[in-house]
Amino acid sequence: MGLQEKRAAKSIEDQYLADYQQEINEIVGKELPIHINWDTFELDFIKFVPSVCLQRLTDGIKLVCKDDMGKEAMAESVNSIEVYCIPNEGAEAKKELKLEDGVFSLTACWGGHHSGYFIDLTIREYLENNL
Repeated sequence: MGLQEKRAAKSIEDQYLADYQQEINEIVGKELPIHINWDTFELDFIKFVPSVCLQRLTDGIKLVCKDDMGKEAMAESVNSIEVYCIPNEGAEAKKELKLEDGVFSLTACWGGHHSGYFIDLTIREYLENNL
């Protein structure tokens, strides 16, 4: 990860990550750390983390936690969130959502074609089917 990528990642963390983190914690009712694996991102895709990745993640979690049953299921099953980025080429076939050992992982191309990342409804559906 070069200097430009480090600066871009730090800028996103400083400007956006804490607010999304706080919102998700409030929605779920517990601390749910978000770890963005910056070293998996190309420079051009880092700028899409707030609008494409974190916003869709937050909206999907909101849909799951719309009632106490959803909040309880999330709080019991998810302890942290991991975000990974993959290259745009072939992303539609390689993107993945995974919930394993309390870790909810989202692997997608967060800055490429819309078919290569997950929308909030897909995130909600996956979580509801796996909680």
